[in-house]
Amino acid sequence: MSSFQQILTQSIFVLVVMILMGTLLRRLGVVKEEHGAFFARLVTDVTLPALIFLAVSKHPVSISQLFPPGVLILAEFASGFLAWVLGRALKLSKPRLGALILASMFGSSAFLGYAVIKDLFLNNSRALAEAAMVSEFGVGLLIFTVGVAIAMHFGTSDTTWRDFVKPVSSFFRSHIFFALAAGIVAANIGLPEKNIVCASILKILETIANANTLMVTMTIGVMLKFHDLKKVLPIVALACVVKLVVQPAVAEFFAGAFHFNQSFRDIVVIEAAMPSAALSAVFAKRYKCDGELASILVFATFISSIFTIVTVSLLLLK
Repeated sequence: MSSFQQILTQSIFVLVVMILMGTLLRRLGVVKEEHGAFFARLVTDVTLPALIFLAVSKHPVSISQLFPPGVLILAEFASGFLAWVLGRALKLSKPRLGALILASMFGSSAFLGYAVIKDLFLNNSRALAEAAMVSEFGVGLLIFTVGVAIAMHFGTSDTTWRDFVKPVSSFFRSHIFFALAAGIVAANIGLPEKNIVCASILKILETIANANTLMVTMTIGVMLKFHDLKKVLPIVALACVVKLVVQPAVAEFFAGAFHFNQSFRDIVVIEAAMPSAALSAVFAKRYKCDGELASILVFATFISSIFTIVTVSLLLLK
């Protein structure tokens, strides 16, 4: 095992322990399940935007940084197509098939991916900036466009173009997108970091960003459950294999084919190996795909990713 894989294994182990700590605190009554929504809001609206801005603002964005998100998009479409083929073979109903495709395509690249990469690359700001580009353009933009379209197509509700426009526009109005855009601008104009006011603001943002891993693990730990898996085990197994094994393998293949440097290659593969995004369940429920199944798949892929992320790193990463 290389030093890179040892650090990755250690990072995953630390995250798992922190997540289980959140679950234990919930069982002891220190925090409640409904607090998970509050922690999640803190991540998406406060700690994650601060982390993204700090990472991106330190390094000007280049055209080459847009290629890795493209590779992740290719891997996502390959996973979605495979899930569609296998779901049709299992003769799944249209709502269940939509839930399976959503869970197989889109990963928790921002929510969990940043926490892994931040620990793995030891707060390397350039690596975090690269991860931000891969995550927001490779997953964030896609799930709010293609993901919504999939949920609408396979759902049973009557929807109009307005139902599509609203969630798409919400991505461009989110704190995460504003942080990414502001970070890109700041990187290109340069920040007066020696100025006491600017330095103080950056220090505040750094303090907030350092809380991101804790908030992420608490969110998952408080919400994590292990029930209802037996009812849909074949679909769960299919989603886990497609999302956690096939997608990172496809991403690694294309990253190698395009001769990415090692840093980009590692980040793309790690982001592709993340468990299903919670938004998959949100959109499935909203547009009347099988929301319950989508929620089970999100939890199941996360539980499985505890083992698969390390395994994938041993097989695909140097």
